[in-house]
Amino acid sequence: MASPRVPESADTILFNGNVITVDAQFTCKRAVAIAGGRVVATGSDEEVRALGAAHTKTIDLQGRSVLPGFIDLHGHIGLFGFEKHFLQLDGARSIDEICSRIRERASATPDDLPIVTTPVGDHPYFFGVPDILAEGRFPNRWELDRAAPNHPVYITAPTNRVPNAAVFNSRALALAGIGKETIPHGPPNRVRMTREAYWLDGIEVVRDPSTGEPTGELRSMQPIYNPSSYFEAITSFVPPPTYEFVREGIRLMAPDFLSWGTTTLLENHLTVPEDFRAYAELDLPLRIFYSFELDPAKTVQETEDFLRTIGFATGNGFGTDHVATVGVSLGLDGPHWHGTAYTGEPYIGPYGDEVNPEPLVEAQQYKQLLAAAARQGFRIHTEAAGRGSIALALETLAEIDREVPLADRRTILEHCEFPTREQIRECKRLGVIPTTTTNFLWGKGDEVFLDRLGPDYAENAIPNRWWLDAGVDVCNETDWGPHEPMFTIWQSIARQTGLTGKVVGAHQSVTREEAIRMMTSHCARALFKENDLGTIEPGKLADLVVLSGDPLTCAEHDIKDIGVLATIIDGETVYEAEPLPVAMP
Repeated sequence: MASPRVPESADTILFNGNVITVDAQFTCKRAVAIAGGRVVATGSDEEVRALGAAHTKTIDLQGRSVLPGFIDLHGHIGLFGFEKHFLQLDGARSIDEICSRIRERASATPDDLPIVTTPVGDHPYFFGVPDILAEGRFPNRWELDRAAPNHPVYITAPTNRVPNAAVFNSRALALAGIGKETIPHGPPNRVRMTREAYWLDGIEVVRDPSTGEPTGELRSMQPIYNPSSYFEAITSFVPPPTYEFVREGIRLMAPDFLSWGTTTLLENHLTVPEDFRAYAELDLPLRIFYSFELDPAKTVQETEDFLRTIGFATGNGFGTDHVATVGVSLGLDGPHWHGTAYTGEPYIGPYGDEVNPEPLVEAQQYKQLLAAAARQGFRIHTEAAGRGSIALALETLAEIDREVPLADRRTILEHCEFPTREQIRECKRLGVIPTTTTNFLWGKGDEVFLDRLGPDYAENAIPNRWWLDAGVDVCNETDWGPHEPMFTIWQSIARQTGLTGKVVGAHQSVTREEAIRMMTSHCARALFKENDLGTIEPGKLADLVVLSGDPLTCAEHDIKDIGVLATIIDGETVYEAEPLPVAMP
């Protein structure tokens, strides 16, 4: 990249700090100057403040550290934005408190409109539910009735926990058609009745064994993974999300990402085209990159027709610095937690039985759809969690590579939880960039990786050390959470489980410098934006994060607790926890 011309004066100067540039040498500077939305200089206080003028905003960092804006390659802003419309139950520790929050929402909601809440427990992994409640159980329909007698109430179930449970009050049960005399219909292995419950294609309707009445608790409410054919019918009293609902959720979710220091997001699965429209219309300060998700139910011809209509997204993508496309995506499997990860061999599923699932996409169809995308010039994003799906993805990419060279296309392999060393070497050969998250160790390490897959298997879960030692620029992401990049950076080093604090696979830990690169410069390269993002260097876009502590020198266990004081995008402050001190120019 050619050296940019240094302007006569800067719009903004941050000085008297610890500017961690994340450049090739990982150098630290005292100050940074910004003009026209880009970094124009870094260096000593004297060097940089020489660019000050009467109009320059000059911020005294008072020794605080600055990092490049974090790049999250798996943020799900569209999906998580849904919950911004729901009543929040985080922090509630009793049925009384849950009912109090519902009662307050009901008092401000017109009669008959549904009240939908987040799950019982705390985001993102809902540890210890329902034992964390004082009563040690979920609320029942009658308790919810007293809180909201004139509204259907739906406490949603967490998607990223199995087994899980939702709760309906009596009005919601009636609207869902679930009652004491309900006679379930369906295949015998999916629908059955006992004194304690009856099952609707996998959804367990809990009953009071003495009366036969449903209690309101509905287990295994899984709209995304292991879905039931009954789910849509029994939740039909909740209006389906409109485009305006989705767009407003994204708008409400964006400030959270900014408060965590995230300046750039990639949305590349569980997406719909309406999300892309919303990003364009909202004109958010966040930078959002988007991939079009292919429908495996479509024929090859239908897919080729669709690809021609989005031909503008070929190559390195299309768009602006704030909203852009980056190719197409197609996923192979679901999470190990749900027993839907394709490993190629049996493992223990979420209900204690042995599972051995097949890929979500038939292998030949998968190969044909990705080959069609590659031939038309699209960059490929594919999701593969289990070793079997990783093997199928790499086999497919190797076949495509013989016809359409992929080395320079920076194919994205998402999740990639349990790759072997051989698979990592193949990724290196094909130019594949893995995006993964050590947060899975935090959320799933105890209950899934250790308990169900076994300690030997878990030791090399999310093998960032192997990736880096093989010369692969692995990228960290947040996915289902925690969403805070500083937590995610810490977890790449600590590799602790959330329930017990066990360290899993200490030999796969990375250094602080490597952990920071995995959420900044590596991610910029994955987006073909290494000339604009990922480091604090002259010529780059001025995306910066001001921190409350120094991630390079603080105690390791304190890294996760470093707060974001300010987030800057294009040289403009888009989030402040507290006003930064402004000095005289």
